[in-house]
Amino acid sequence: MTARTRRRILTALMLAAALVSAACTDDSTAEPSPTGPPYPVADIAPLEPALDAAAPFEDHPAVQIMRTTSMIGAWSTLIGTREFAQYTQYFDPAREPDLRPAPPQYRWIAIGPKPRVIVSVTDNADGSTVVRSCGYTTDEVSKDTGEPRDYVSAQQRGLLVDTTLSPLTDEEIARLTDLGLDPPALWVRGNQTVTGDCDPSSATVQHFADWREYAPIGHYS
Repeated sequence: MTARTRRRILTALMLAAALVSAACTDDSTAEPSPTGPPYPVADIAPLEPALDAAAPFEDHPAVQIMRTTSMIGAWSTLIGTREFAQYTQYFDPAREPDLRPAPPQYRWIAIGPKPRVIVSVTDNADGSTVVRSCGYTTDEVSKDTGEPRDYVSAQQRGLLVDTTLSPLTDEEIARLTDLGLDPPALWVRGNQTVTGDCDPSSATVQHFADWREYAPIGHYS
C-alpha cells in the first residue's frame, strides 16, 4: 500500500466519521430555551359587564394595556397560578418582587380586576406613559366557601394610583418572540400611590363570568 493510498483511506475515514456525527445531531433534542417555559394559553373568562368604551381615556393604548394587565393579574389570583401564556406575555419579570401572592392566611379572593376610573394620561418624551386612576378593592369572596365578603365603608374609599408603562426593550421582545408570544407595545413597570382624595363611584365593577367554575374554592393553598 502506497503512502498516497493510505492518505486517501484516512481521509475517507475522517469524512465518514464527520457524516455520522452530523447524522446523530437532532435539533429536537437540543437544550430547551433558557428564556422561560412554554406555558399554555389560558381560556380567560370574559368580564361582565363591559366597560364604557366611550369613557374618557379608554381608547388610549396605555389604558387598554393597563386594563388587560389588571385583568390577567386578577385571573391568575382567581385560579391560583401564574403558569399560563398571557401572564408571561404581559408581566415584566423584573416586577416579581412586587407581585408576591397574598399569604396563605389571607382567606379572600377577588372575582374581578380592581374597579377604577381613569383620571389622566401623561405621555412622556422617553416613550413611557403614566396613567392616573382612582380605584378601590373589588368584590372578594371566601377562598373556603365562596361566600361574599362583607366590607366596611372605609375599604371602599377611593385610592389614587399612578401606573407607569413603557415600551419593551429589544431583549424583552426577543424573549417573548422566542417563546412564540406576541410582545405587547408596553409593559406595566410599577404603581405608585398618590396623595389626594378621589371618587371611584362611577367605576364599572366587573366580575369574571361564571367565576366559580374556575376558582378552586376550598382548595386554595
